[in-house]
Amino acid sequence: MKRAWAFFFVVAATVGLSVVGARAQTQILVQEPAPVAENSTRGVYELEGFIAEQQRLSGLLSKKLSSEELASLGDSLPGHWTVRTQDGSYTISSEYLKLRLAKGSGNDAKLWVDHVIGEARGYSEAALRAKKTTGDAHRELDKILGGSEFAAVHPPSAWDMFRQRLSAWMLRMLGKLFGGMARYPIGGEILFWLIVVAGVGFIALWVFRFLASRERMEAMPGSEIVNASRTWQEWIRMAREAAARNDFREAVHAAYWAGIARLEDAGVVPKDRTKTPREYLRLVTSAPGELAARPMYREPLTELTKRLERIWYANRGAGPDDYQQTLRQLEAMGCQLE
Repeated sequence: MKRAWAFFFVVAATVGLSVVGARAQTQILVQEPAPVAENSTRGVYELEGFIAEQQRLSGLLSKKLSSEELASLGDSLPGHWTVRTQDGSYTISSEYLKLRLAKGSGNDAKLWVDHVIGEARGYSEAALRAKKTTGDAHRELDKILGGSEFAAVHPPSAWDMFRQRLSAWMLRMLGKLFGGMARYPIGGEILFWLIVVAGVGFIALWVFRFLASRERMEAMPGSEIVNASRTWQEWIRMAREAAARNDFREAVHAAYWAGIARLEDAGVVPKDRTKTPREYLRLVTSAPGELAARPMYREPLTELTKRLERIWYANRGAGPDDYQQTLRQLEAMGCQLE
């Protein structure tokens, strides 16, 4: 980290700006990892331990020590301290501090130690902030990736890997096939025309299916203009006539409009024959006010509408049972069939 370099650089600069005006005499060596004797760990610290050691020295230097005591303290110090951080191991020379202590300059020595403590703490706090920021960023990223828009994002499954291998294999085979055509021009031409014929055949089949489905749609009965002047009794008579000639599809159709005419007479739906069966049904099942007060018509009209859509508009077959069921729904709507 850049902060680590700044920390040790400032330590060296502080030596040069000491109170007595001495020039920098501290030799700071940066190594990763720092050499440590196999049989000794003296002078090797983690960052917090290094700060604690400097605080111990600062506490001793705060006392009024004699020149002999200062010199003895300097002799007890290692030639350098090795500080291990998350960015690597660094070596800090103690020669300047030992020189100040040997000369009895306790104040200069304490100033140097206090400044080292400040820089070490600054580096530690910066490392903690960086760690916290990284943790917050990871949590925010996990939160974002846990959203529904990323639910489909996942490592490739066994099936995905199989498809990728299959696609790669097919591409290799096609490459070999078309690569070999250069040696056999007649075979390549034959294959080309086979592909053209297959493509044309596919398009022709698609057009044929489209036209066939369109013909089926055109064969279905179109929307007719229903005579709004007929009464529900006349519609029932038409339904009975159609049933008598075994045209139950037409009988169901006429019976449905008999039910609509009955609802018009009862004031449940308006006299507007331009509406579709679904629009009539919505008026009865969801309209507010007076319509909502007449739930007796909802179920019969629902059954009439479903049967009409299935038999008349979907062009399904109709039988006597369909006709009889329609008459029962008309009776439930108040039509007198006797």
